[in-house]
Amino acid sequence: MATPRQRPEPARRAHPRRRAVLAVVLALAAVFAALVAPAAVRSSTAAELRAFARLDAAGMEAMVRAQPERLFELANAAAGETAREWPALPRDQRAQLERLLPAFIGNLDGVPYSTRDRANRHALQQSLTSARARAASAADGTADRLSLAAYTAIHAALSPKSRPARHLVEFVAGARPTAAISVGDVGTAAMVTWLVPGMGTYTTDMQLWTLAAQNVWDAQRAAGAPANHAVIAWMGYVVPPVGVDAALGEYAAAGAPLLTEAIQGVRAVRRAHIPTLNVVAHSYGTTMSADALADTPLGINAFVMLGSAGIEETIPTAAALHAKAVYAGEAVTDDEADLGRVSRTDPREPAFGARVMPVDGDPAQGLLPVTGHAPILHSSYNDDIASPVWTAIPSLAAREAAYRRHLSEHGYLDAGTQSLAEVGRATATVLTSGPHRTVRADDRGNNALALPTLPPRTMKD
Repeated sequence: MATPRQRPEPARRAHPRRRAVLAVVLALAAVFAALVAPAAVRSSTAAELRAFARLDAAGMEAMVRAQPERLFELANAAAGETAREWPALPRDQRAQLERLLPAFIGNLDGVPYSTRDRANRHALQQSLTSARARAASAADGTADRLSLAAYTAIHAALSPKSRPARHLVEFVAGARPTAAISVGDVGTAAMVTWLVPGMGTYTTDMQLWTLAAQNVWDAQRAAGAPANHAVIAWMGYVVPPVGVDAALGEYAAAGAPLLTEAIQGVRAVRRAHIPTLNVVAHSYGTTMSADALADTPLGINAFVMLGSAGIEETIPTAAALHAKAVYAGEAVTDDEADLGRVSRTDPREPAFGARVMPVDGDPAQGLLPVTGHAPILHSSYNDDIASPVWTAIPSLAAREAAYRRHLSEHGYLDAGTQSLAEVGRATATVLTSGPHRTVRADDRGNNALALPTLPPRTMKD
């Protein structure tokens, strides 16, 4: 038997994302190469915020050129410190920071989410404008086209017509942008759920991933969640590409501190009334999320794993994830999830202790089965046979056959699936006891999920 790998010490701060944000800020002053580690003696968060807030644009640029480590120190402040000190700044100084450093303030944990949304939208618009200009020039390359596609998808996912309203709570520009869009107001919600993607899901898919978050929001509402709840389509880490990279732990190790910080940021801003917190993850996202939850107790209500790429052997049981309830579901027809479990644990194994979630359909309830590994396949665009995704197929017969096949297939988070309904039930159920409890095993040797069923309903195609 292989010797379990040693679990690395959890990172204290999420340097990867913060370095990326600072790269955007510092590039404006052409001093990215000067980025250094924090000084041994640090100023207080309050003092640093006040110092930066007093500067005009020229003073800000001069400060960043001369002392870039001060901005780094501010970025590395604990979310709780920032949450306490930000409201103490005069309103005009807060507005000045937001205006001059939108890419920085928009990702600073501890800043109110309404402020982060405004700042990130500003930064996104700046990135879109620059990317469009590059795309119009002869210098445009593949990386530029991918960035533009991602920015465009993020912008489109923030549709003003959506209900509940959507908010851009994270945005980091670059060759491979990352972002997080909340369906609902994280600043006031009684329940907040992070929806974490797996391999091959990038911000070029932001519209579809945000639709998945909307589907989860709807399923939670149907299952009795608080009226004011939010689901975050969190694409805040670099996922592995489809293939053998999903068997590697490096992407998860880099992403876990980022998810931890995102959750701690909500806890800091909402410290007076911390909402119920859930994590729903797909594929490799379950591996990364499990790393985060095992490293740091975060007060998670429910952790749901769909088509898991496996849990590291250093996490012995579901109880080690510090969640009140842990669930795992995988479709019979999912032939990709186990590719990541070469040296990892299937969370559905009885010894691990997760509650096994049914996802293969329930005709009596009018609920559809998951038919593969995909998280979500259906949208108004994907389901329109006149859209380019179908008209690109030259043969009419082949196009119609492919379209019929598409309509018969369903991902874990598609509307109308048993999987989505179970996710809604699991996360809408607020548990008062914890941590995770051992549950009974059914006659198949799996841990049975026992939650109230929804009434039958007719689902639209």
